[in-house]
Amino acid sequence: MNKRRHERIEVHNVVANLSNGVEFFSGTVSDVSRAGILLDDIPKELRNLEERLTIIVSANDKDYKMMVVPKWISKDYSEKRMGLGILDAPLDWTLFVMNCEPADENVWAATTHLPDC
Repeated sequence: MNKRRHERIEVHNVVANLSNGVEFFSGTVSDVSRAGILLDDIPKELRNLEERLTIIVSANDKDYKMMVVPKWISKDYSEKRMGLGILDAPLDWTLFVMNCEPADENVWAATTHLPDC
């Protein structure tokens, strides 16, 4: 069952470099959402779900540095996929995700209920 809270947005030509403070890893970003990133082609050595990671995502000639935490790692070692939850991201990342969203949907819309006067 898909437990995502936010819509996935498929992206192309987006790469990521991760670090746990000691080691350095690279991967390919296949989709993003407001709260997470799906990373493909991760090395087998990156298997700890308990540590926070620093990630630099490169897209459209721009780098976005964020703090993430692994949410899940594929059990199929041939796939090497990892879902990351974003803990801290710059405003530019939010704008990048917004620009990737389908034009016919406004997933950022919010409603405000004001009491009657």
